[in-house]
Amino acid sequence: MHTVRRFLTPVALAATLIAPLACSDSTSSPNSANGTVVVKLTDAPFPSDSVTRVDIFVVRVEARTADVDETTADKNLDNGSADGWQTIASPNAAFNLINLRNGNTTTLGESSLAAGSYSGIRFIIDPSKSSVTLKNGTVLTGTSSPSVTFPSASRSGIKVVLAKPLVVVGGTTATTLLIDFDLDNSFVMRGNSISKNGLLFKPVVRGTITDAATVNANVRFANATAQTLSLNQNGTALTGASGLAYGASSSCSSITAATPQLTVTQAGSTTPLAGFTTALTAGNNYAIVAYPSVSGTQFVTLRTNTFTPTTGQAGLQIFNASGLPTAMDLLVGTSTTAAISNVATANGSAFVSVPAGSQQLRLTSTGTSTVLLDLGSLNLTASQNSILVIAPPATGSTAPRAFLVTGC
Repeated sequence: MHTVRRFLTPVALAATLIAPLACSDSTSSPNSANGTVVVKLTDAPFPSDSVTRVDIFVVRVEARTADVDETTADKNLDNGSADGWQTIASPNAAFNLINLRNGNTTTLGESSLAAGSYSGIRFIIDPSKSSVTLKNGTVLTGTSSPSVTFPSASRSGIKVVLAKPLVVVGGTTATTLLIDFDLDNSFVMRGNSISKNGLLFKPVVRGTITDAATVNANVRFANATAQTLSLNQNGTALTGASGLAYGASSSCSSITAATPQLTVTQAGSTTPLAGFTTALTAGNNYAIVAYPSVSGTQFVTLRTNTFTPTTGQAGLQIFNASGLPTAMDLLVGTSTTAAISNVATANGSAFVSVPAGSQQLRLTSTGTSTVLLDLGSLNLTASQNSILVIAPPATGSTAPRAFLVTGC
């Protein structure tokens, strides 16, 4: 932000890039070549004693791989694809920037964006729907007297000067783009009185990049208990993590690793379950599994991006939450040799590479051919890590149950 002050203070437009590709729900096949862009708007403190509103009508925010000058940013506003522009937000609404201060933000929109490096960012405003309101009630527009003189009467494309290119990485949380709309230097007084002479709009906009991988972690929640559970952040259920029954998994969510603010609650209750704590490291992917024990619901946090499967194969890990006294082996396909062996209850194995595709999975007592559970054929995706969660027997049964949790 600038220290030079004319009459307005800086405004920030925050564009958060979230790539859910390694973070999709377990029943869909994500496009790992795309990332998601979420565009938000905020404002720094505004101490002016003359202005009560600054309403800017934001039509779209767009990005392109090539850099852009001010002239190009203002061309082909209704046919951006001709110059390589891709829309990353389409709010088509006015925002009072005075209300967006002291850290407050509002989301302008989000969209899928192909992985790559983007050196050009512009946002398109509609001056005919934008205005500045003075505290005496005078509303300055492009046609009022006094007025705000905008570059054009209709739409204007404004270049965002980037400190470095915005990089979107498919399958991961990519970056945060903070667009600094410097209102302090974007409105110039005409004459010596705003109320008499109006303003001249000369936008000054800059952008800085922060790699979200340095602050965020990706988590998926799986329920191996008989209860209906939700994983919440700050009291609100995460995407796909509300009311999960036995064997269900949430979507992946990208959250701040240092302060995740996560709790688990039962259906019909807002009281967090005791014993749930988790330590996350930024840039990593995790599966959080809830499972029963004699002392109540237990939780384990398993990191799922620690292993790279052999080319053409899938990564597989076991977590044994069965509560049964016998340790277990896993047989994959028609092999009689255990792919994973001797996994005791409340313990997890290391990841191993196994054949991809439709594979028969069987659990046996360690060191024997006694099949405790035949899961039939399950699909294992090449290059993807999954966790086989072994759950306690259903009521009235002695055989364990199991389900797959796909890693983020």
